[in-house]
Amino acid sequence: MIRWFIIFLFNSVIAFGQVTDELVKVNVPDVSVQVGEQSVISVSVEVKDRYHIQANAIKEEFIIPTTLEINGGEEFIIKNQVFPSAKQFKLEGTDLYLDVFDGRFEIQTFFITQKNTQTKVHHVDGKLNYQACDSVRCLFPRTIEFSIYVDVR
Repeated sequence: MIRWFIIFLFNSVIAFGQVTDELVKVNVPDVSVQVGEQSVISVSVEVKDRYHIQANAIKEEFIIPTTLEINGGEEFIIKNQVFPSAKQFKLEGTDLYLDVFDGRFEIQTFFITQKNTQTKVHHVDGKLNYQACDSVRCLFPRTIEFSIYVDVR
């Protein structure tokens, strides 16, 4: 009996964890830039209604922050990232306020192309790491992988 309960619980956790793929969407438009110039990658994020994700700058050590990873390779020097201002969210049943993102927002990543970068369309990989929550519980941390096409002219 206990074995079947553990199997049920394990399968429920897997199915529950997969729901987060539907909670957060990422959209990244193509980027054009001149050789040796600076440009910006704008990552548009949309969080499903009644959910939020933790902010990038957190105050509580038990919270998993949202991070954005852009792999510039040898062609692009990744500079700073600009996240939106976080919103305050009161955790139900506590006096604790968390810094979160919800709805639609953008994260901007500034970069510079190397002077020897070839003029062509480059494929750049990105990852958004986040933890989605509703008013009473947080889901497992997730990662959304995406591609960015940078047209160097």
